[in-house]
Amino acid sequence: MKFISTSLTVAIFMCLSAYAQAQNADARYAPSGNKDLAAVYTYDKKFDKNFFDFTLTDLEKIGFYLNDPHHNVNKVYEKKFGSTVLQTLSFNSLVMDEVVRPMLNIDPRMAAFTPFNLLMYRLKSDQKTVIAHLTPEAILDILEITNKEIRKNYIEAFKPLTSAIEKKFPAKKSTLKIKAYAEDTMMNFEIPFDEPDDIDDFMDEFQEKFEAVFENKGYIVAGYYNLKDSLNFDEDVLKMYTTFWSYDLCHIPFSYEIFDGDNAVPMAGIFAPCSMYLYVKEGENKIVIGMPTLKVWSAALGIKNKEQLKKIDELDIEIADILKGLGAREVPNGNPLLL
Repeated sequence: MKFISTSLTVAIFMCLSAYAQAQNADARYAPSGNKDLAAVYTYDKKFDKNFFDFTLTDLEKIGFYLNDPHHNVNKVYEKKFGSTVLQTLSFNSLVMDEVVRPMLNIDPRMAAFTPFNLLMYRLKSDQKTVIAHLTPEAILDILEITNKEIRKNYIEAFKPLTSAIEKKFPAKKSTLKIKAYAEDTMMNFEIPFDEPDDIDDFMDEFQEKFEAVFENKGYIVAGYYNLKDSLNFDEDVLKMYTTFWSYDLCHIPFSYEIFDGDNAVPMAGIFAPCSMYLYVKEGENKIVIGMPTLKVWSAALGIKNKEQLKKIDELDIEIADILKGLGAREVPNGNPLLL
């Protein structure tokens, strides 16, 4: 009887565990009530140089630092593809170290939009200058971050940016609404490795290999940011990490297909360049990698063009395959510190 009782207890426990796992697997993140994808400012005039100076100097005073900006991307398109519908297209990648770096100790996925883009573009057809950036609420929902402290502080941190833009370049602010969220908003990977003799040498070698593999596939490393060794702050607030950096990746033919040409969606530049973070936590022998999927773009903006959707699907698959070729295994989205 004791054996039967024990067996029954084990069986019940196994059934409950299986049920809990199934429930957990089926549970999907529910985005907040936010419907605003981006803050948008539209002007009937040109002020490119003033805007670039603003992003470099004025924003630094309120804690937003410019990292690897790319101005006049439209000229690259015209030279490479022979034409452009854009008079200007500029990516101004911003980081706010003082706010975000401490958050990485709570949920490292915050690095997936560190930097984030302050977009500026102007179509030849209407000559209107557009400035836009993702709302913090949309960023948090894309990352599927629920932590109340992070959400409160991150949303609050964008208010000085709004005030600075509206003061320097007065215009009627509008909001771009979210059409939908992709089923999978993030791609997440881990690359296990054996204990190296020197972790710094190991990561240097990995970094060279990582960059070479992506470049060989036609990607450009459009930006790099060392989150652990910030250029803007001396204090090491990421002591739990051995290394932590983010890359901005760009695929020129893909970006032209989306931002320019016959079916141009320059507003998609609010997501560009694609930020991918990589870190190693102290005491762990694995590289953790995260990046928003490109399907986020098409879902949020309601892109319907079949060729553009095909390119988006292809790049999501290709990026995953490149990482798998480096020894990565795919893992579910979630706070990596809690999984």
